[in-house]
Amino acid sequence: MDDDSRARRADARVTYWLKVLALITLAVVMLSSTLHFMARISSVTIIVIGTIFFTYLIHPAVRWIHARGVPIGGAIAIVYLAALGVVAFAMSFVVPPLVNEVKQLTVAFPGYIKATQAYIGDPNNLHFLPGSVRDYLVNLQGQVVDYIQGQAATITSSFLGILRSTFAIIATLVVIPILSIYLIFEAPQLRAAAVGLIPMKGRPETLRLLADLDKVLGGYVRGQVIVGATIGTCITIGLLIMHVPYAVLIGVAAGVLDLIPYIGAIATFVPAVGLAYASGGWQHVVIVALIFIVVFEAEGHFIAPKIVSESVGLSPLVVIVAVLIGGELLGIPGMFIAVPTAAILRVLRMHFVPTRAPQHL
Repeated sequence: MDDDSRARRADARVTYWLKVLALITLAVVMLSSTLHFMARISSVTIIVIGTIFFTYLIHPAVRWIHARGVPIGGAIAIVYLAALGVVAFAMSFVVPPLVNEVKQLTVAFPGYIKATQAYIGDPNNLHFLPGSVRDYLVNLQGQVVDYIQGQAATITSSFLGILRSTFAIIATLVVIPILSIYLIFEAPQLRAAAVGLIPMKGRPETLRLLADLDKVLGGYVRGQVIVGATIGTCITIGLLIMHVPYAVLIGVAAGVLDLIPYIGAIATFVPAVGLAYASGGWQHVVIVALIFIVVFEAEGHFIAPKIVSESVGLSPLVVIVAVLIGGELLGIPGMFIAVPTAAILRVLRMHFVPTRAPQHL
């Protein structure tokens, strides 16, 4: 091979990697601009994301009914009626005890704080910790109480704002199903319009990309709802058997927060263990801890891998980093959408920046 050939190959490699770097830089800039724009219109963003998630949740049932000769409008109506029936049935069992437990917790919460302060402040307890650490924990409890009281005063003084927020939530819950109907009706036209913008040569690859994105998002949304419902039910039943206070409240929180990988488990484990100790001592703590370990180990090794992980295809490290980045950029809503966003970026990378490295690396 002569020097000119080697030089041309070297130039080609440099040009290739410069193009890759330019694409990555462009993608980062576009993603940053998109996130900034979404933060500026956060209400609209929540509605749009909620509509997409809700559509992915119900679309398989609509498609299955429509394939059996029912018009698309009738299929949507059947699915909506069935969903309303399931929700009403579930609410009749969950909402009354949930509301009751929230009221009880509101009344008992100051007592729990005082009992925790007294326990930490007693030198006979937690004697294995340095005195400076115990003092810090006592001061931390006081800071938490002051913060909650300050927030309560703020909430009380802004009652009109609470009403506006409540109406906004109700309006969002009404708007999302309506927009979902339009999205189902117009999905073929939107798909055709997106593909029509691509030159004929690139349309097969575009269709494969859209199919992969549809598989990832649909698998994540439907799978995560199933996993969250399973986890919430198991935690609630386990805590009810152990007579732990606020079992339904903790179980519902565990199911909802399970949409945020890893963080949801920790956020519900801590209060559950504390209430187990207050109600039954260390024996209850050990059993409740075992319940959480068994449930979330089952989720991590059996439930989630079969339902969610195979479609998303992200390693635990990537999931944790994505959740942290989502929380930093958009707060709690960012944590909820972090994993599907990371999965979408993975699909885009696989299509636009193919790699020769083994997939398991």
